[in-house]
Amino acid sequence: MTRCLLVSNRLPVAYDDKSQSFIQSSGGLVSAIKGLDPMKVGYEVHWMGLMTDDVDSEKIDQLKSTTFGHFKCHPIIVPRAAYSSYYNKYCNNVIWPLFHYERSMVHYSPSGWKNYQIINQMVADAILEEARDDDTIWIHDFQLMLVPGFVKAKRPDLKIGFFLHIPFPSSEIFRELPQRKEILDSLLTCDLVGFHDLSYVTHFKSCVTRILGQSPENTAERKWGVYPISIDTPHFQELAQADATKALVEKYLTSKGDKKWVLGVDRLDYIKGLVMKLRAFKDFLRKNPENVGKVQMVQVVIPSRTDVPEYRLLKERIEQIVSSINGEFGSPTYMPVSYIYHSVTPNELSALYQVSDVLHVGSRRDGMNLVSLEYVVSQRENHEGTVLLSEFAGAHSTLSYAFSINPWDIEGTARMMGEALHCPNDVKKERMQSMQRFLDTYTSSDWAQVYLRDLHKEIKVKEETVPVTSEGLFSWMKNLRQKKILFFCDLDGTLLPIARHPSEVQMRDKTTKILHEIAQNERFQFVIVSGRDKEFLQDHFVTRNLNFSLAACHGAYSFSRKDEKWHSLVPTESHKWREGVLEVLKMYTNRTPGSFIEDKGHALTWHYRSSPPGFADFLANKLYIELEESLTSQPVQVMRGKKVIEVKSIHANKGTFVQHWLQQLHDNEKPDVIVALGDDTTDEDMFSALQDQNDFSAYCIKVGSGKTNARYYIKDQATVDPLLERMLTSLGGH
Repeated sequence: MTRCLLVSNRLPVAYDDKSQSFIQSSGGLVSAIKGLDPMKVGYEVHWMGLMTDDVDSEKIDQLKSTTFGHFKCHPIIVPRAAYSSYYNKYCNNVIWPLFHYERSMVHYSPSGWKNYQIINQMVADAILEEARDDDTIWIHDFQLMLVPGFVKAKRPDLKIGFFLHIPFPSSEIFRELPQRKEILDSLLTCDLVGFHDLSYVTHFKSCVTRILGQSPENTAERKWGVYPISIDTPHFQELAQADATKALVEKYLTSKGDKKWVLGVDRLDYIKGLVMKLRAFKDFLRKNPENVGKVQMVQVVIPSRTDVPEYRLLKERIEQIVSSINGEFGSPTYMPVSYIYHSVTPNELSALYQVSDVLHVGSRRDGMNLVSLEYVVSQRENHEGTVLLSEFAGAHSTLSYAFSINPWDIEGTARMMGEALHCPNDVKKERMQSMQRFLDTYTSSDWAQVYLRDLHKEIKVKEETVPVTSEGLFSWMKNLRQKKILFFCDLDGTLLPIARHPSEVQMRDKTTKILHEIAQNERFQFVIVSGRDKEFLQDHFVTRNLNFSLAACHGAYSFSRKDEKWHSLVPTESHKWREGVLEVLKMYTNRTPGSFIEDKGHALTWHYRSSPPGFADFLANKLYIELEESLTSQPVQVMRGKKVIEVKSIHANKGTFVQHWLQQLHDNEKPDVIVALGDDTTDEDMFSALQDQNDFSAYCIKVGSGKTNARYYIKDQATVDPLLERMLTSLGGH
């Protein structure tokens, strides 16, 4: 079994003095990895992380010999002084505040950057020493952003993925970082860079373009994606049902009485927006005096970096405003803000989730914020709470029915707090259950599994392509004279230009002329392989006397010019997945102006080319994730194309069609050369099928740039006609 070397700043363990052994710690990444089944994902996880050289050597030996669930630990020993400088002076004093847009908190230190480089190089050296040829390296978070570049410089063959667990800032913010180029150059060596939110990907791409000066064509050669992390849903559901939790629920309900609770659970950090949250609650009570005595805020603040002056000052500001609120609105029987400044146990936290009416997450910036997800899955039966969620938290794109707030808008947040508190029960239930259904099907382990699957895909298709030009790289055509050609050709984006609406597509006169010449050439067997339905292809080719064979719905149906009949290549017309997918697509269509659904029988396609670009791209990304995760066990494939998202039967596959077509050829029909031409994701299946067979000489050509399974590419759709003309000339038919 191949190995995944997972690399992070710290190892997921802590030494327990009582048991004199290492125990597994908690956290989002830990829960994701511990739930991975090596047999299911095909990886054996080895976790590499930093430990300072003042740790007892016997403890290190003990750690190396211990297995934690499905993974083993590999400590990377570094000097304590260098680690302290790297972690405090650069990670925490530069990267953390800058990436969270807290520029006033940035304190740059040359020694911090120097030690950041030193520690990252030591981590890279440890990876190089440990890694085998077939290992996959998965590096995590902002502490190790130089590691990919250091590793790839010596071992470009190693497979490297990187995941950033905090926001990636806009280019206007990121460009203030003195070492911006070094960090971007390193991340761009990765095979796949993952982020929690689409906005982070957008910012990253903008930085690559604006800071490194790379054009969109060049950046298209890189690969990044959106992978919002989730939580260990079953764990939190079990915790909610534990006897100890239930006892605390009863205790808290008694204490709560008939009041409503607004809950906050935050680490002490300026990014969490604690002061603004308290100010919003104060504004809520002032403008809604009828809620005084009836609504209480329970704010848990978990101590963090208490040795840092800025954090001590933040704590003082929080306590001052808590005192101000309690002094203005409190009474002998009512304390408006119950302030808890210490960690709470898992059972206590689960009980608080279950009895609170609103969870308030007011982050100024937050990579994800898993508290909001934990709250959703912890709700008890017959009590659905609501989530008041900052639009600047990554979870905002995951929790579809949270009440969205701008934490800087104090009055707006206070107003939304009132709406969340007084939301009708049936509406709360519907909103909460929708979010719970999503988290039932998308857990932290699903997140890790999806990322590793996509990383494997990217590595598999990273073969270098060769441009086809009008000069030397057309040389393979020189030998086509007197040869029989089997040509598989995509339609939209290849033979035909992309239109705003499928019905608006028009074939150019020049293209029609070329196709008629191809149809008359006996050595040219031309097959249109399209996502279009049978009726469209029949009208545009058969009725126009273009004697081509056709494949509709990505190969679900085929039309042979031998018998001039349509044949279904899909085993059954019954698709249980269609009804559910259609409902989801209708919901997104209603939310997205200009979008529409195209029903192709074996495929459902959502088009958004005419929709507002930024908004539609955002929703398209959410839709893609939602469909891919919810349809994991269904016999379908979710595809992203050019301003389309399509769900199609796995049998409706251009690669499967090509294989079927080749198997049906009689000896006298077999070609000397096969050519395949396409521009979209669906065409990659066709390219793969042809690259994998050895019976014919196959030339696969992608229209446009980007990673591909094809060996060649041409610039764009406008160069397709010249390519066909050149082939006709080579055959002696033009």
